[in-house]
Amino acid sequence: MNNYEKKINNHYNSLLKKRGLNTKGLGWGNGKLNLRYKIFCRHLNFKNKNILDFGCGLGSFYKFLSSKKIFPKKFYGVEINQSLINYIKKNYSKKILVSKKIPKKLKVDYCVSNGVHNYKIKGHKKIFYKDINDLLKVTKICLAISFINDDVDYRENHLSYKSLFELIKFIRKKKCHYLIDQTFNKYETFVFIFKK
Repeated sequence: MNNYEKKINNHYNSLLKKRGLNTKGLGWGNGKLNLRYKIFCRHLNFKNKNILDFGCGLGSFYKFLSSKKIFPKKFYGVEINQSLINYIKKNYSKKILVSKKIPKKLKVDYCVSNGVHNYKIKGHKKIFYKDINDLLKVTKICLAISFINDDVDYRENHLSYKSLFELIKFIRKKKCHYLIDQTFNKYETFVFIFKK
């Protein structure tokens, strides 16, 4: 485990200890997570598709899809926190194929990364773009990500703010199409990067 992963794990272990093994323990407010998932589903049809949930947490996205009777072909989860991996294996055995890293030679239709890069840590910008690169390699159709953009009036010291302008330049260099959704609020941005 690298230094970045250790710091992320320490942050979430502290939250989980304080708030419990639930969405609040992962820093999400009441009902806010499902509103984000609705935005992903507004633009992508996950039914009968192979999906990778990068930073799958408690398996909340899989749970949301199931509640809407949207059943993927295969659902992969990547999660670095061992407590969360244990929870997934106990509660979603055979439904979510979870691992600490992106499996080698994996190819999926869609990748989803919801708020994974919102926590500020040294080198967070470099890690953000490296992860996008890695996820695009395994994505056949679309990589969907959400993050906090830098068009804000006030900044929290522990949060990471991304430049939407810089991300668009990066996507264009990849020769990918993209869609931006900012309907949740002005500073939380959803970007869908289409490979075809």
